[in-house]
Amino acid sequence: MNPALKRIRSRLIWMSLLGLVMAIGSFIVGQWIYARTDDQCTWRVRNDKVIILEILPDGVAEEAGLLEGDELLKIQGRRVAPTQAGLNAAQGLIDSKPEGTVLSYVIKREGEELSVPVRLVKPFNSYQFSILLNAIIFWFVSLLVVMSTPERKSSRHFFYLGCMGLLMAAGARGTTAAWPQPLAILAGLCLLTVISLGPPLCLHFFLRFPHPFELRKNRTFLALLYGGFVLLGLWLLVAPGVAKVVGLKANEIQIPLPVVISLCMAAVGFGVAFFTRGWRLSSPAQRQVMALPLAFTYAILVDICILGFLGQVTFKDSLLFGRRQWIFMAPMAVLPLSFGWAIVRHGLFEVRKALIRWLGYFFVLGTALTLYLAGLALLFGQGLSLIPPAWAGALVGVLALPLGWALRALLRTIRRRFKRDISSTREILLGSLRESKQRLSDRGLLRNLEEAVKEAFRPQILLLQRVEGAALALPALDTQDEDGQPLRLGPAVLIIPANLLRHARDNRELVLGLGSEEADWIREQGPEVRALVDALDLQLLVLFLAHDQPHSALLIGGKYADLGYGREDRELLRELALAAGGMLETALLHHKVIAQERIEQELATARRIQEGLLPKVPQIPGFQVALRLEPAMETGGDLLFVKRRPSGRWIAAVGDISGKGLAAALYMAQATALLELASCREDQSLEEMLEALDQTLRVLLGQRGFLTLAVLEWDEEGCYSLARAGHPGALLMESKESFEELYPHGRGLGLRPAGPGDWAVQRGQLPPGGWLILYSDGLTEAMDRKGDLYGLDRMRGQLQRLWATGSVRAACEAIFTDVAHYETQNRDDRTLFILGREAGIDLSEEAAS
Repeated sequence: MNPALKRIRSRLIWMSLLGLVMAIGSFIVGQWIYARTDDQCTWRVRNDKVIILEILPDGVAEEAGLLEGDELLKIQGRRVAPTQAGLNAAQGLIDSKPEGTVLSYVIKREGEELSVPVRLVKPFNSYQFSILLNAIIFWFVSLLVVMSTPERKSSRHFFYLGCMGLLMAAGARGTTAAWPQPLAILAGLCLLTVISLGPPLCLHFFLRFPHPFELRKNRTFLALLYGGFVLLGLWLLVAPGVAKVVGLKANEIQIPLPVVISLCMAAVGFGVAFFTRGWRLSSPAQRQVMALPLAFTYAILVDICILGFLGQVTFKDSLLFGRRQWIFMAPMAVLPLSFGWAIVRHGLFEVRKALIRWLGYFFVLGTALTLYLAGLALLFGQGLSLIPPAWAGALVGVLALPLGWALRALLRTIRRRFKRDISSTREILLGSLRESKQRLSDRGLLRNLEEAVKEAFRPQILLLQRVEGAALALPALDTQDEDGQPLRLGPAVLIIPANLLRHARDNRELVLGLGSEEADWIREQGPEVRALVDALDLQLLVLFLAHDQPHSALLIGGKYADLGYGREDRELLRELALAAGGMLETALLHHKVIAQERIEQELATARRIQEGLLPKVPQIPGFQVALRLEPAMETGGDLLFVKRRPSGRWIAAVGDISGKGLAAALYMAQATALLELASCREDQSLEEMLEALDQTLRVLLGQRGFLTLAVLEWDEEGCYSLARAGHPGALLMESKESFEELYPHGRGLGLRPAGPGDWAVQRGQLPPGGWLILYSDGLTEAMDRKGDLYGLDRMRGQLQRLWATGSVRAACEAIFTDVAHYETQNRDDRTLFILGREAGIDLSEEAAS
């Protein structure tokens, strides 16, 4: 239920019940129980005579033969005095007789006295019925408006005006002389309440609608407005008593009725003036909406003015006009209808939910009360007034018991009509989980759940949101404030507290109420979040857990027909959340397996591509070459490059890209391509080559990426040049005992900030039988269970042990095998390049000979 409607719900109920009972009861009691008996002719005192001025066509007086102009002398043998008191006494005699009584009228016509029998009737008062009907329509429309837009003050003011209409219909019977004194006083109080509150409410309403004026906030003006009319009503109430105390006639100190009517009409007129001014100040779209009620307002004002003029001046004593003036009241029903339509249209609110349930309840309630009171009137009639009050009250109470049970049964029937059976609701909700095609898709599963909840409960709003950590995103909303002004509530983040998440995990309480009474944790997050939740009319949060972690949530608004979510509904939603959580876990695991397989396939493809980039073992006369690269994962960031330059010299490089995995492999491919390009330029030295690589890699590798590199260049005579850029140094073995580390100076490539590389080139000649080794730190930094590194000394021992074989390939394989057996942790990419010069005749000497 809308929180604003929940706050004023009891007020709407008791005000509506009170107004309906007063208005309908007043009409029924005044029409049938204490109705005035009528002879359907009009007498007035003229020239000290009681003259019959008007005969109602087709009435009982005409049937009896009375004529206009006859002088009334006696009724039932009692002389009618030619004074107002005499007329009142004669009317009292008629009122004391039941319907159908025949009275003897003695009249004087053309100097002759005649006795005429007249049958009395209780005619239906169409004028009072039209007032009642208009009042009920006004109340009905105002109730519809306030229930569809309860947060707006203008709609609440409109409802108060509708209740004033009901009180006006109840007080309009207060002038009937046949009423008992207590009921006449009660009806008079209703009329005084309308006089005291109706005009200021009307003016205040038009200060708010359709355009809000600043005067509506002026407390001094409002105090004078309401206080003045309340004082007017109090004076009208106490004036007769004050007149008796001071010994004056009531009309001497009472405010004249024309003055009271003028004050009320002035307040209404000012209200209409503000209405017209507000219409002009509104937007074009609002002016178009408000044009219809504005036109009807002026038309009804003109209609009332014409009715007042004709009733008070032209046809003041006309019985026929009095019985036909309901025709002037009939169009007034259009005015509240047009205003109700304009208010709802102006506020852009939906009214169907109010029509479905609440108006059905009040219609049943009003109908039941009407039938009850009408039944009492028909069964007992005047006899009810003859029963002692205590017994009459007991009788009415006893007869109200079956009415109450019948009314309760009707209301429960209406509720069941709009409340879906719990079994069918369970079938709708849990049936969505049995859709085999969606079981392994979390998105499809949640989409099916959303559609099922929408079908089962038909909520006013339904939001399916992913839970990021413990946060839910609430959308922005364009609404209106209490004065009808446009108001935009920005998006907000609703954070589920950790204790609620823990409670949901431990106790599987997955349905959380979002109402202001049961969700203090929302208020603690700020008034903006609370206001947005209320404006969206969110009532429940259904949490879906996967692997005990919040995955997503359903935010559910008001239920269909404005019904609340009962215990059975919440338990069913909890059952749904539990079942959906298990299926979500299966779907996520399925996605994870598929993603893992896809990644493995992609990595295997990347590994094949990277292996395709590795150089083949070249066949170089007079030299042996062994090389091997083994990534720590499917792909790696170590670089191994061998190529013959256009001059005939060979170049080899071993490098290490920062990082591991696919990203490092991509950077390695880019660095290999750059080396390929640089090695094709014969005029570029190693220093220039490293400088060019440094500049390019600084752009490619980003802020933290870098490349360490060792570059070796040699010719057919074994003359080599070695440059190093932050990489481990090369090893030179000229004999089994001769072991030297070559460490030319040089900075890593691509480092930030940019700086001088200071790359030095170390030159020498590899003797016959000598080896030059380039390696990456993945070999020397391999670690065993104790945390000890493999180290350069162990690798040197392996090289020295295998140097005598003269096979660099055997040495390469032996080192990789030894490292694999040694290493138990800290796995890294491993790369090894060994260049060995064959022992034997020097090629240069052989060529010279």
